[in-house]
Amino acid sequence: MLGTEPQIVQEYVQTGKVKVVFWPVLNHGDPSFYSTLASECVGQQNPDLFWAVHEVLFANQSQLWRADRDYYVQTAVSIGADQATFEACYDGAEATARVLELDTLRRERGIFSQPTFDINGNVQGGAPRFEIFAAILDEAYAAAIP
Repeated sequence: MLGTEPQIVQEYVQTGKVKVVFWPVLNHGDPSFYSTLASECVGQQNPDLFWAVHEVLFANQSQLWRADRDYYVQTAVSIGADQATFEACYDGAEATARVLELDTLRRERGIFSQPTFDINGNVQGGAPRFEIFAAILDEAYAAAIP
């Protein structure tokens, strides 16, 4: 997805044609849960921080199997999150409940693998080439314009 995502963001998100909504898939145990929790907590501070930490964590997936609380705190602070606010969120029950709620909703929708993309009901699994995304997105965008 890292190869396709920048082009989708440039050609569709930045032009206002598409809004990206991220849903967690907690299918790798603690690394999935704590990475999602960290993303939720920085995202509460600033949505741009969500995408920044998402990018860092995705690019460094191999480190997440050994990651502890300090790893996530340091990662959050490194991308500009306020440490005290992040720690209060990360250690609190509210963000944990939100992460688990989102995961439950994802399972109820029948999404069990990643990546999965739902573009106005057109569900695509895996990481299709940009051209496939472009065709689906262009069709959805054209259908949305009166």
